Amino acid sequence: MRKLLLLIAVFTFSSTYAQRMQIGGTVRDTSATNPLPNAVAMAVRLSDSVLVDFTRSNETGLFSLKDLPLDTYQVIISHPAFAEAFYIVTGSPENHVFDFGKVVLPPKTQLLNEVTVLGFKDPVYYKGDTLIYTADSFKVKANATVEDLLKRLPGMKVDANGKITTQGKTVDKVLVDGDEFFGTDPTMATRNLNATSIESVQVYDKKNENPSDGGDETIKVLNLKLKEDAKKGYFGKVSGASDFQKFYEGEFLANRFNNKRKVSLFGLAGNTPKTSFNWDDIFKYGLDNELNRNSGDDGNSWYYMNNSTSGIPQTLKTGAYYSDKINKKTKLLGNYSYNQSDVKTSSETTQQYFLTDTTYTTRNSSYNQTASKGHSFNLGINSNIDSLTTLDLKPRFSYSTTGQSHNEINTFYSEDNVLTRQTNINNSDKTVSYGGGLTANFRRNFKKKDRSFWLNYNGNLNSTKGDGFVKTINLIDTSLSVTDVNQKKETGNLNYNNNVMISWTEPITKKLKIEFLFDYLNSGGDQKKEAFNFVNTEYSQKDSLFSNSFENMRHTFRPGAKFIYETKKTRFALAGRVRQVLATNDNLITGTSIRQNVVNFLPAITYRYKKSDNKTLFIGYYTGSNLPTMGQLQPVPNNANPNYITIGNPDLLPSYDHIVEFNYNSFRPITGLNLWSGVYSKFTNNDFSNSTSFDSVGRTVSQAVNVNGNANVDAWFGMGIPLFKKIMTINPNANAGYYSTTTYINGQKNITTNINTEASLELSANTDKINATIGYGYKYYIPNSTLNNETNRPYATQEMGAELTWQLPKKFVIGQDVTYTINSKRANGYNLNYVIWNASFGKKFGKKENLVITVEGFDLLNQNISTNRTVQSNVITDTKTAIIKRYFLLRVLYKFSSNKEKEEDEGNF
Repeated sequence: MRKLLLLIAVFTFSSTYAQRMQIGGTVRDTSATNPLPNAVAMAVRLSDSVLVDFTRSNETGLFSLKDLPLDTYQVIISHPAFAEAFYIVTGSPENHVFDFGKVVLPPKTQLLNEVTVLGFKDPVYYKGDTLIYTADSFKVKANATVEDLLKRLPGMKVDANGKITTQGKTVDKVLVDGDEFFGTDPTMATRNLNATSIESVQVYDKKNENPSDGGDETIKVLNLKLKEDAKKGYFGKVSGASDFQKFYEGEFLANRFNNKRKVSLFGLAGNTPKTSFNWDDIFKYGLDNELNRNSGDDGNSWYYMNNSTSGIPQTLKTGAYYSDKINKKTKLLGNYSYNQSDVKTSSETTQQYFLTDTTYTTRNSSYNQTASKGHSFNLGINSNIDSLTTLDLKPRFSYSTTGQSHNEINTFYSEDNVLTRQTNINNSDKTVSYGGGLTANFRRNFKKKDRSFWLNYNGNLNSTKGDGFVKTINLIDTSLSVTDVNQKKETGNLNYNNNVMISWTEPITKKLKIEFLFDYLNSGGDQKKEAFNFVNTEYSQKDSLFSNSFENMRHTFRPGAKFIYETKKTRFALAGRVRQVLATNDNLITGTSIRQNVVNFLPAITYRYKKSDNKTLFIGYYTGSNLPTMGQLQPVPNNANPNYITIGNPDLLPSYDHIVEFNYNSFRPITGLNLWSGVYSKFTNNDFSNSTSFDSVGRTVSQAVNVNGNANVDAWFGMGIPLFKKIMTINPNANAGYYSTTTYINGQKNITTNINTEASLELSANTDKINATIGYGYKYYIPNSTLNNETNRPYATQEMGAELTWQLPKKFVIGQDVTYTINSKRANGYNLNYVIWNASFGKKFGKKENLVITVEGFDLLNQNISTNRTVQSNVITDTKTAIIKRYFLLRVLYKFSSNKEKEEDEGNF
């Protein structure tokens, strides 16, 4: 590591200071006689609009820009009392000293016959409520994708699955020039489009067309605005990689753009982690065994990954995208995608259970295989009926099939580490899912400023049918109270929702307006489960304990109003809604019915202060609510694993959330110093939790219940500090979290708190030839349980990493990234320390450098493993998951484009 850092430092110093430019002159006022002190002279690199250096003139008007790398610059000289002066200079080894002599600044007001403006944009700035990043202002490695660019943007993070967060919030939708790119999968744009084709990255909040309630009325949108030359002609890439034995990857992307029509085709296949399902894919294709799930009161669900890096995948993705402005008023959009996947996962888990009178441990090993196929088709019609009226229609359809097999061995040990019981589980199932939906938006603006009418309809219908087998064999059972299970399962689910939202905005004064709101949400569905025991060579005996048929229906009414006061620098909004939920839960087997009528008041207050385009403060308070899912309501046991049985609760009430958030962002364009910080907190009443009972042989039965007092608080702070004229950057980051959850264990209340702290420091160096990053991060976790102190065991994770991309002579490129992970204070066998070292060596060919051949090595030390620890309620869980280890690939990448210039920094290297 020391040798690598020394090499980076020596190369950076030698390549940066070998040949330098110097620019100087004397600034005068309009009379050309009086010197102008404190005039600003800036050198902006013309190729990418990056501000390389700046200075101020002294008392005699003299200024000097020294030690500039040889390049072409736009030199801007400005003073508050005068107009600016512009110069273009090109340096070379023979011509690198420029003396402008007397620079006479013209008056601010002057009649000109012709003006040519050469300007630059701030790297980060606000335009209204939209946060805008100027893409060319951020240096990325050679052959970078949009995802590589996003990782460089201040306050933005991209995880291993392509999930994007900005200022601590998850990005819900990624658009390209305002349109969806291959449906709802954000990685299709971020992992396939070239970074150099992007003009700017725009982040803003948009009214949610399908909200859950309360604080979820807006979604976070990231829009990739293409450069003008990227909207014409064609571009794409073809890539193939293999070790000629086991592993392979293949990619194809072709885009044909002009001002009106966009056509894209893509294909991706492989069996490496790079081609595994991302978080959005798993939602679309029914692989919810990989996910945790939550739901809003409109009946819609959202999911999040348990462990995104687990499993050995084999994936095929293909699709097509089309958009065309068929006339002056109408735009047509459509996309189709097909996804086929086979994921194999094996893991080992140790769980420590702590009760008031005893403790015991389970050691589990499992193997899971999931095969799925899915089709998705989306249409869009955008119509500008007239200059003030728009109508958008978005129908969608999907169909998927999924097959799963799950094998698991659960072994139970007493407090004295004596083997007491062992269970073998072999489950399998097949499901078929189909769905459709329609979103319609009608908006009417009026000639009177700020007066508008908005009508939205969103409807969805989804159906899933499945059948499978649950088989459990108890190998050791001293109590003789645990029976084997051999059942056939048949399931059927139908869910629907219809949402209508109406908004009328009326201006009161130039700064004050009121928005009247009314939403109606109708959702529901039915769920049927049937279990048949194996008797006399066939599954013929219906088991009424594990069979049920359940229906629910919800009607939600949300009238409200919002007052908005807005000036150039401030925006204050005060909103209030009354929400009434009428819910009916019917058990069709027993004939029982539960009816609920819940009324809440949902206030919201937001305040934004924009001191400048580069400094913004935001404070918000929201209230929100969620309804339980069908699975949480249905009172039928789930015995997929007889050792961990779950059962629904039809008496569950809606939850009620109080959300407070704070964000502050600052960016100084001249120095490049940026800062982002924030706090997000949520306090929930009637939250959904579990009441769990443990029997004498270690089996658990868990039922969903409502609890009060659950809370989570997240805080973050980060900075980007440029050094040595922005050649180097220091990025300190700090994060902290507090999470409190209430559960019941054998009837006793248990409050579990987790305090997570994280600090990291990253140092990066970027020149024309080398990009290098080195960093260190430390995470410390402090769990606490009121029921048993044995779970109060802090643990830690440390990560040290380094990345290097080096453009060598003769078009050779070398890449390295190393991560060293240290896990401590975990269960025996889970305190794993490992190094993941990836490396690549490649060469570019051709005048356009559009053919790249690379040798890549992944996990060179063969130490890759996935580990995780969670502390929930009275259980500590440590998990190890098998993932792909060391492998090598020979990759050939060919990029094609109608652009005749050299394609720098495109594709994915």
